[in-house]
Amino acid sequence: MARNPRYDERGSWHHVMNRGIARRTVFERRADVRYFLSRIARAVRRGELEIHAYCILTTHFHLLVRSHSGKLAEGMRRIQNEYVRWFNRSRRRDGPLFRGRFKSKPVKSLAYRRILVRYIDANPVAAGLVQVPSQYPHGSARAYSGVAGRPWLERSWIESAARAAAGTEPCHSRGYSLAFGGSLSPGLSGLVEARLSGKYSAPDPLDELVEAAPGEVLTWMQRKAELADRTRPGLPVCDIASVTVAVERARLRSGRWLITPGKKQLDAWPQVHAALLRDLTGLSSPNISRRLGCSESSVSRMRARHRESMLEEEYAGRVQLITVDALRACGLRRGGIGRKLP
Repeated sequence: MARNPRYDERGSWHHVMNRGIARRTVFERRADVRYFLSRIARAVRRGELEIHAYCILTTHFHLLVRSHSGKLAEGMRRIQNEYVRWFNRSRRRDGPLFRGRFKSKPVKSLAYRRILVRYIDANPVAAGLVQVPSQYPHGSARAYSGVAGRPWLERSWIESAARAAAGTEPCHSRGYSLAFGGSLSPGLSGLVEARLSGKYSAPDPLDELVEAAPGEVLTWMQRKAELADRTRPGLPVCDIASVTVAVERARLRSGRWLITPGKKQLDAWPQVHAALLRDLTGLSSPNISRRLGCSESSVSRMRARHRESMLEEEYAGRVQLITVDALRACGLRRGGIGRKLP
């Protein structure tokens, strides 16, 4: 079966990761990490990659990469192949080490790029290896905290963001902490993992939504509702748990909510829940039906009614408030509407 071509334009940004086959350990010693990073250094010198953030753990790795010349696939294939040959020779083993081709997901918004730096930094903390990212020796957070880092690490964008956050020159650990520090919410972690696991080619609306005024959020939701039955699900902008929490919070706060799309009164809450799972998390109809315990045909009918209901001011206004609450629960909006992501 032919493989789908990767999106890899000159200058494009990507989240790259891979893990060991059957989740086995692929970096067992410091020498393994050093050799893998030396292969990355060669790819950087060849002009195939720019590495802006990275973290190497025992079972997997994460990279934030800018494809300088459109040769991401070539560079990563060579890095992995050379590392596997070296690993196998040093252990007198043969066979695959990684579970397959590396994953590369395009990064098309500044907000998501910032989230990814935090996500990559948070991996060793989530694994219980260190208490703060800067303590981990095999990640870029250590270099940005003021410790001498790899010469091939491209620091320009991250250090510029750190200077802007701290309002000082040059970049230092406080600026990096302000721009990219703090604990990563479960919602943001779930958002990254949802994007890693799916296949999406749509534009990324995160920049628009993070800074949007109330009317702009409503306009985006109405546009999503209009297109919902005629396009594939878009990029997730929220995790499933945050949507469910926001809907349940609104239901408990407001109580019963009846709508009358025809002659029959219906409970609005399942319809809103199904629509927001589709529009905010990118879930497919089969997944929504399993999650809500109803048939796919019921989900289709609810989405059709939602599209019509979004033309009504009262319904649309309530959906907009739930949407903003879901984005806030995810960790994308702090302190109210219109606040920029730090």
